[in-house]
Amino acid sequence: MAHPSHTLSQLLHELELLRARADESFRKVAQAHPQAVACASGCDDCCHALFDLSLLEALSLALAFQELSRGERREVLRRATKAAGIFDKAAAVALASQGEERLRALSLARVPCPLLSGGRCLLYRDRPLTCRLYGVPLAIDGASRTCHRSRFQPGQTYPTVDMALVQIELERLSRVAARLAPSLGVARRDVARSLELCQSHGPTLRGLTG
Repeated sequence: MAHPSHTLSQLLHELELLRARADESFRKVAQAHPQAVACASGCDDCCHALFDLSLLEALSLALAFQELSRGERREVLRRATKAAGIFDKAAAVALASQGEERLRALSLARVPCPLLSGGRCLLYRDRPLTCRLYGVPLAIDGASRTCHRSRFQPGQTYPTVDMALVQIELERLSRVAARLAPSLGVARRDVARSLELCQSHGPTLRGLTG
C-alpha cells in the first residue's frame, strides 16, 4: 500500500496539471481577444465572488496556507471568520431562488476573500481554478458567463471553458483524497473554511504530509 503522503503528492501533481491547463486556456483567450479580457494587475473583482472548493483544492489551499508566517495566518483567519458569515448569508439568498434568479444572485454576491491583502492574493500561485479562469467565458449550467468587467460582445462566439468538466475532474480527485482522510469528508468548502482546516484538522493535515 502506498504511503499516504506519496498518494497525496500524486493527487496534488494532478491538480497542478489541471491548473496548468486552466492557465493555458486563459492565456489563449487573452491573446486572441485582448480587447475583451479586462484582467490586469490590481483588479480584484474575482476576489469578491461566491464560490466553493472541492476537497482537493481545499486541502491544497490549506497546505499552502501553512507556509505563511504566523502573523499572516492570524490576520487571514480573522478575516476568514467574517468572510464565512457573509458567504453563508449570500449562499442562503441564492439557494432560495431558482434558475436565472439563482445565477444572478450568485453573480452579484460579494464575498471578500480572506487571502486578499493590499489588493493582492497571498497564495496567488496556489489559487483555485475558479480564480484562474474568472475573466474568460465559462459555460455554467448551459449558459455562457463572463466577468461583468470584461468586454466580450453579446452574439459573438468565443472560446468557452466548460466548468462542468472541470468540476467533474476535481470531484474525481477529491473522492480519492477523501479516502486518505475520511474525517474530512467530501463536502465542498468556501475559501474561509478551507483555510480553517489548519486549525480544525491540523493533525490530519500533518499526517497527510508526513
